[in-house]
Amino acid sequence: MAPMADRPRPGSGRAVGIDLGTTLSKLACVDDSGRPVLVPNAEGELLTPSIVAFTKTAVLVGRDAKRESLANPARAVLHIKRQMGNPKWRFKVDNETYTPETISALILKKVKQDSEMHIGPIRQAVITVPAYFDDARRKATEDAGAIAGLEVLDIINEPTASALAYGLARPAEDGIYLVYDLGGGTFDVTVIEKRGNEFITLATDGDVELGGKDWDERLVNHLAAKFQQEFKLNIREDPQAMAYLYVSAEEAKKTLSRRDKTTVPVSYKGHWGNYEVAVQEFESLTEDLLAVTQLTTEMVLEEAGITWEGVARIIPTGGSARMPMVQRLLERMAGKPVQGDVPVDETVAAGAAIHAAICAMKSPERIREFGAAAAERLGKVRTVDVAAHALGLIIKDVRTLQYRNDVLIPKNSRLPASVTKTYQTSYDGQEKILLQVVQGDAPNPAANITIGMLEVSGLPPERPAGALVDVTYSYDRKGRIHVTAKDQQTGASVGAEIARQAGLRADQVAEEAKRLSLKTVE
Repeated sequence: MAPMADRPRPGSGRAVGIDLGTTLSKLACVDDSGRPVLVPNAEGELLTPSIVAFTKTAVLVGRDAKRESLANPARAVLHIKRQMGNPKWRFKVDNETYTPETISALILKKVKQDSEMHIGPIRQAVITVPAYFDDARRKATEDAGAIAGLEVLDIINEPTASALAYGLARPAEDGIYLVYDLGGGTFDVTVIEKRGNEFITLATDGDVELGGKDWDERLVNHLAAKFQQEFKLNIREDPQAMAYLYVSAEEAKKTLSRRDKTTVPVSYKGHWGNYEVAVQEFESLTEDLLAVTQLTTEMVLEEAGITWEGVARIIPTGGSARMPMVQRLLERMAGKPVQGDVPVDETVAAGAAIHAAICAMKSPERIREFGAAAAERLGKVRTVDVAAHALGLIIKDVRTLQYRNDVLIPKNSRLPASVTKTYQTSYDGQEKILLQVVQGDAPNPAANITIGMLEVSGLPPERPAGALVDVTYSYDRKGRIHVTAKDQQTGASVGAEIARQAGLRADQVAEEAKRLSLKTVE
């Protein structure tokens, strides 16, 4: 990572990379030599808390929002990343309603406007997502970028970004990388092969609801129970007291990464409790969470066809990877030391910035913005990701007469990926076909993620039953799902659109962007 002294000149207008994190967000760009640089926010800090708070006069994001959330927790939103793609989640305040996309857009707007004070106008960005994000969550992230006034050049998986940042800093270090990414709210493990300037993802898996927040919650529940036992008072009944307890628990977790024990103060209704927490106690409270990451890691290695002996480098990333228990787990699994020379908070944003520069250089009118060194350094880089989820279709089995998931594109297929299936009409004059599209490889339809109903429409009328239609399902490089259809007899394209269960329509995105443009974010 280049020091801030080497940042691009103001007005250079470079495309940027944004790590839109559950607990912290960061923005980076590349300098004239092609090296990534984190850009500070208005407070002079490189990390912006992913918190939005609404006062009567302003929208606060970041450090000030974190303080405000302690005083008025009901008017603040934390960990919005966990709600991305959730069509039911809404936040209501001051007679206004906010979607997860708009809350995330407020965070993006903050890091964008703050960074513009250092590097000039920002128009384009690559935004990172956990590798295990499904189609709905990826679309929600893209929409958040559009609402914030950004042209989203690409969505890149966080482990891929980390490997990109690490690998380009060490060009001679080829081989298999295992990226263990434990963030504030999500967990991914990804196996990536580096061959010179190529970064090829072999396998990935994870959990979008496992992260440092869960370690915090275990400690919060432990302390709340101790307080209730001592004073016969339930602190969980008071949102403000709980907000302070969460902050204390998070600080205690960080302290226990450096010390053997710490004391956590808990206050409620005039009573004070001071509770000592030792590392061993904290690790015992959370050992099952760590075990989940171990099982996932071993499974991904198996899916990639790689043994620990074949792993050249382990890259721990995400702020929660700082916990000593994570370091010991990785060393125990790998049977070798894990070098701590990777800046866990910076690699994702740095890799996103590198990818943004690569995307921008593909445009003839923008390549002039980059120096010769950057063009030489980044021009030959190529990344290949895989599908984190299988893509399937719900069909009725002719033998059992039960509905099942017919997997079209297997999990961990290289992207982009596509497959064509042929269907026939069931009756004379049929002009449309309805199909249910899911993500996942479980045979039981209910065990998968429902994307929505695919309607193939506009089939030629007055056709007898049995007319054939070719439907092509595909994952693009971003992991987004697309569908096209063609009438086999005429060769003409026909309508094919997925009515997604989650996500905003294009007109809703435009409406939210207009609303957000009128708001001042501080």
